[in-house]
Parts: sequence; structure tokens; C-alpha cells
Amino acid sequence: MSTAAPLLELDGLVKHFPVRDALGRRRGAVRAVDGVSLAVPEGSVLAIVGESGCGKSTLGRLALRLIEPDAGTVRFAGEDLGALSPRALRARRRDMQLIFQDPFASLDPRMTVEDAVAEPLRLHGIVPRAKERERVAELLARVGLRPEHARRWPHEFSGGQRQRIAIARALASGPRLVIGDEPVSALDVSVQAQVINLLQDLIRDLGLTFVLISHDLAVVRHVADRVAVMYLGRIVEEGPAEAVFAAPRHPYTRALLAAVPGQGRAAAPPIEGDVPSPIAPPPGCRFHPRCSFAEALCRELDPELAGGAAHRAACHLQDRLPPAVAPAEADTGGERLRRLQSFFRAGPAQQAPAATGTTEAQPEPSGASA
Repeated sequence: MSTAAPLLELDGLVKHFPVRDALGRRRGAVRAVDGVSLAVPEGSVLAIVGESGCGKSTLGRLALRLIEPDAGTVRFAGEDLGALSPRALRARRRDMQLIFQDPFASLDPRMTVEDAVAEPLRLHGIVPRAKERERVAELLARVGLRPEHARRWPHEFSGGQRQRIAIARALASGPRLVIGDEPVSALDVSVQAQVINLLQDLIRDLGLTFVLISHDLAVVRHVADRVAVMYLGRIVEEGPAEAVFAAPRHPYTRALLAAVPGQGRAAAPPIEGDVPSPIAPPPGCRFHPRCSFAEALCRELDPELAGGAAHRAACHLQDRLPPAVAPAEADTGGERLRRLQSFFRAGPAQQAPAATGTTEAQPEPSGASA
């Protein structure tokens, strides 16, 4: 476990979204995030994983205070973001950036690449206007694009190239923390690997703290130092990536890993039952209606995260569960994952770092895959 001081601390975060009927009357609330506490050490990579709708994207926006929590606190470098004035928060946002999932929607089609990347420079007064073009060229080079790309428009680029532009824009302010909300899920498999390799280079070279929001366990295992698993608005397991993949302690984590084909075996059947409503989650453990190990205690008492500071799970039975089936191989098989992993580079010791921050060939606009 990292001994670095936490750069980002989430304490008891809650965010419920009201549900209204056709007449506008409140009929309940979606419990998107329901009491989440996490600490992200500086220089580490934390992955937040879970099915669609589990609350992981909402948690990322709460961490950057893009939306306000109903309860709980967010501290960045020891400073409570909720106590900051709008002006102070705007200044602090120079240190915190978000990479969105959709590279086609995250860039303004009315702005050239130069204007899009230079906007944070102007907002925070980072460089004089006379130096903007030079700084934009440096940022584009770092993500594997050429200076002449700055004069073009977003529609002239492929999805992978647009995501590189979005990454350059996120880096423009010199952030300490970057949150990537499914940053490669909208891209082709080969392009995913190129962008992930680029992000790894940037994390290493710039000393970034990175939070990866993803449902792709192959990407998570390749990139993350630590993993937090979310289910129905809560963290159900959190620990070092190696430990979570090798010996998952929560039945939901085990089911996620088993659902990915392994070498020599097919994927396990889908988890039985439907995901309970986030408007009215079940009492006790929220996973118990779908858990094959559930006992009476699970239906009555909501478990807390327990098991030690390094590797915790919210499960009453975590010390009594049988060993997981081939957990170490859970994300190594399957045609899609084999294709993805075949594009990942070997470890850093076998690579010669490139001057631009990526070892890929320079991409070409319009028609290139990345």
C-alpha cells in the first residue's frame, strides 16, 4: 500500500437525485452515491469499477465538485473543497482535471484545436498570449500530435485523435490530479491500447495522480495500483489491484471477475437476478438478493468495509467464502481481451521512452485509427 499522503480524500459522500412524476411531485430519490469514503495517495492510480449505473461517474464529478454532494466532504491536498468560494474553487481547479468518455462530445466543434487546448491557459493565466501557440504545440507533441494539427477542427480527426486532444487540454493547466471517466470505452480495441499506453507514459513522466473510472477489467488490471469496486452507490471492496484480482473478498467482485472468459474456460453465467432499484435498495447488504452465499445476517445488517487498511470488503462472510475460481486468470482470456492485451507494451524496463510521451507513430488526421 502506498505510504504517500492522500492527495484526494472523500469522506462520507452522498448524492441523491430526486425522482418526480409527470406533475413534478417528488416520488423518491435515486441513491447514486450513498456514503462513499476513499483516499487517493499522491502519485497513485486508483480504478473505480462497477456496472453501468452503480454511481462511479457521479462519484468522479463529486470529487471535482462539478456537482455538489448532499452530505460528506471532499479534501484536495488537505483543503476542504466545499469551504472554498467560487473564485477560490476556480483557481483550485487548475490542479484537478477531467477526461470525458465521449471524445466526439467533449470538444466544442466551433473551436479549433488550438483554441480548445489554449482555453485553460487563458482561464488560469498560465502563459502570456504571445507564448500560447508555442505551449499548445508542446502539449500536442506530448500526446503524439503535430503542431499543424492545432489549426484544424475537431471534425477532421478520428475518435482516438480527439481523445488525445482532450488529454492535451486536460494537461494544459498542469494538474496534479486527473480523473478519466471511461476515457477509452468509446474507442476501437487497438486505439484503446494506444491511448492507455499514452496515459501511462503521462502518469509516469508527469507524476500525475490518476483516478480511472472503468468497467473494463483488462484495462484496470493493466493500469491501476488500487481498485475500488462499486455496487448500487457504495464501495463494496477496495484494495491493491493485485490482491483484488488474485483473491477477491466480496461476492460481487468475484462475480465480475468470473464473468470475463479465462484461459481454457468460458465466462461464468451472468449474475442471477436483476439489479435492485437505486430508489429503494434492499435492506442489509445491497447485493444479498443476487448473492449465492447470502445468509440471514446479510438480509438484516448492512456490512461495513472491513478486513484491514490495505484490502477491505463490505461482506459479513468474507473470511468464510470458498476460494474464487482461477481469479488470477479472470481477465486474461477471451478474444477481445487477448486482442487488447496484445497491443499493450511490455513493462517500462523494456521500452525506450519517447520524447513526445508516447511510443506510437505520429497519427494522421481523418482516416487514421488513432
